[in-house]
Amino acid sequence: MTKRQGWAASLRVLNLARESPGVEAWASALTLPLLYFFRRRVVDETMARADARASLKQVRFVSLDQEILTSAIISGGSDFEDNIQLASAESIAVNHLITRNKKDFKSLSSSVLTPEEWLALDEVADLESNLSK
Repeated sequence: MTKRQGWAASLRVLNLARESPGVEAWASALTLPLLYFFRRRVVDETMARADARASLKQVRFVSLDQEILTSAIISGGSDFEDNIQLASAESIAVNHLITRNKKDFKSLSSSVLTPEEWLALDEVADLESNLSK
């Protein structure tokens, strides 16, 4: 991830989620197979599965159930996968949805931030400061 432009902040967000007791990281259950799929394009099967397994320890997953899928399919958004992510976030009333693709999440009533914007929040700076002590 660090080799892709702009993804260093995304990796910092994931690391903070893993290391900070004050951060509860959630993702749609759809995220795990997507992670595996994208990793499998650039690494072998063993590594792709290891990366997916590691994410199971770092992130809690919102169940992909009938209610989420129904909400996503009737949503006005043009990207079904994004609609699933949005319905998942709404189902658990997130404080912030962190995405590199803000334009497709405008209808969320919670805060939608890029990784860089989230990292710039005072509360996050405090988390990073506490971890470095």
